[in-house]
This record gives sequence, structure tokens and C-alpha cells, in this order.
Amino acid sequence: MQNFCSKCFVGERGYTVYFGGSETSAFLDAYLPEFPADQWDKIDSRLYWMHESLFNAMLDYVTAHLEYANIRAVRADKHDPLQGLDKLKPVQFFKEERDANWIDEVITNRSIRTFYQPIVSFDGVESSIIGYELLSRGTGRDGGLIPPVQLFQAAKARDRLFALDRTCRLEAVRNAGGLDDGLIFINFLPTSIYNPVHCLQSTVEMVERTGVNPESIIFEVVESEEINNMDHLRSILAFYKKHGFRYALDDVGTGFNSLQVLSELEPDVVKLALEFCRGVSKDKGKQRVARAVARMTQELNSRALAEGIEDRDDLECLRDLGYEWFQGYYFGKPEPQPLRVLPSWTA
Repeated sequence: MQNFCSKCFVGERGYTVYFGGSETSAFLDAYLPEFPADQWDKIDSRLYWMHESLFNAMLDYVTAHLEYANIRAVRADKHDPLQGLDKLKPVQFFKEERDANWIDEVITNRSIRTFYQPIVSFDGVESSIIGYELLSRGTGRDGGLIPPVQLFQAAKARDRLFALDRTCRLEAVRNAGGLDDGLIFINFLPTSIYNPVHCLQSTVEMVERTGVNPESIIFEVVESEEINNMDHLRSILAFYKKHGFRYALDDVGTGFNSLQVLSELEPDVVKLALEFCRGVSKDKGKQRVARAVARMTQELNSRALAEGIEDRDDLECLRDLGYEWFQGYYFGKPEPQPLRVLPSWTA
């Protein structure tokens, strides 16, 4: 069994709270003894450690009745409550973290559904499905879908990006087992993988259990923030490559995923950012960017993929510029079941 990792799994939390200035913690002396002793600890007259459930309950009282700017806190382990005191911050900053605690349940219960969007080849005459991008949606207690943006915003607030990214990746691989053939694109956040050997071993094991051919899986680098540690990213991609997987670079052409990053990473698949795909047939500037990306992709012996395709004119323009694979609502939206036959208008 894989060792428990507080980054990759959801575990219990605690906080050390400091009462500064003229603020008093006397109300806690009357309140906390009602709870089990392992849920809290009085360190001195100004410092307390408490379990997250108590800390969250205290937040409303503190912000309503006390000068909360003088009350600071830091996440801390009960066995070492004084560690991290240099990182104390005002308690009101923890409200966003508390309000996002629903994401813990989503991760723990693996309440993730996989949606499939077709990846299509187009030779100028005919279109055919060559694979799917597997996209994650959360499921709430009421059965309603939770958009990925909301999922990852909550995970970021709760410092659960590692755990959410892992859960989405494993559920995508699990559901890829039902696809007969073709390519399988699965997103991942490189900043949510701190040690490839440790963090990705569960992914490799899931691929082995499902019987999916590793060569059919293309892990897609999705990053909304600048990649500051290229060596770390290279180590992740090397791990994937060692185990027979391929990788793609998303949003190429935008600020962070420049042509320089493209040349350094040499991905198997290059996805042109959708802002350069939509309306490209009528925009010379977008055509210049699309052409430059396609040329470099060809020099790297990679595959050029254009996403966000919504009409025939853009599709044919990008094909003429050197793109082979395509993705977008023109062919099909992400759906709970993989689309097997393309709409008649794409022929």
C-alpha cells in the first residue's frame, strides 16, 4: 500500500492561534473544555492549538465580537504547534479556506465524473475521431455538476491542488479503460506534482490495472501560472516518457507557453491556444501566430493540434496552415459518453 501523503490525500488539520495586543483568549478557557482533550491544547495565555472544526467555529465569534486584526493563526500539527509561528496571519484570511471545505468531501469520495470531447483528424476532405480529451467535473451532494474552475478555485483556497489533481487524473485513467482504441488526452498540473516518482506511481498502477496501452495516453501540461522550474517539469515529463506515455503542451502561443518553452520541452503534441484558432480565417495576426507554431511543431517532429474550432472556415484555414488534429464544438462538446460518430456537417 502506498504511504499516506498529506499533500496527495485529505487529512485532518489543526491551527495554532495567537491572541495579540489587548485581545484576550479568556472566552476559550470556558468554551474549549467542553470538547475532547485531543481537539485542543492551551500552550500559554496567548497561544492555543485547536482542531480545524473548533477553529472554524471560533472564526465567526472572533470576527463578530473581537478585534480580529490582532488575532492571528497558522496551520500547525498538534505535536509541533510552535512550528511556523513566523507565518502567522490574521484569522479573517482563513474564512475563504473554511468556506471551501466542501472540496475535501469531493476528493475523499472521488465525486468526479469524466466527460469526453473528441479529438479529430481532418485531411481537407474527411474528418475522423482519433481520440478524446478526458475532462473532469465535480459532483455535488445534490447530484449537480461542479465546473472545473470552481473545483480548482476551492482546491487552491484549501491547499488541496495536489489531492484534487491526483483524483481527477486517476478517475480519468480509470474511465479511459472503457475506450476501445484511439488517443487519450489527460490534463495535469505540473505544480501539483512535487515528486514524480512518489506522486505519479499511483497513476502508473492505475494504467496497469485498467489495461490501457500507455502509448495511447497523452498527458497534457495545463498551467495557468508561469512555469518557473523547468527542471522540475522536465523530470515529470521524463517520468512519463520512461513509462511509455506521451505528453502535450497546451495553450501554445500565449504568454507562458511561448515558442521558447515549446522548443525546450519538445512535446509529442502541440495544442495551439484557442484564442488563435477562433476567427483565424479572418485575422491575419492570428494566422501569423498559428503558422509560426505549426512550423516549429513540424521541426520538432510533433503533431499540431488546434482547439476551440467552431466553424468550417477556421478549420480549413488551420488545415492549410499545417494543423492535422482538431478539437472544438464544431465536432462535439464534452459529453458523459464518448461520441462515436461525428455530425454530418463535418464530413
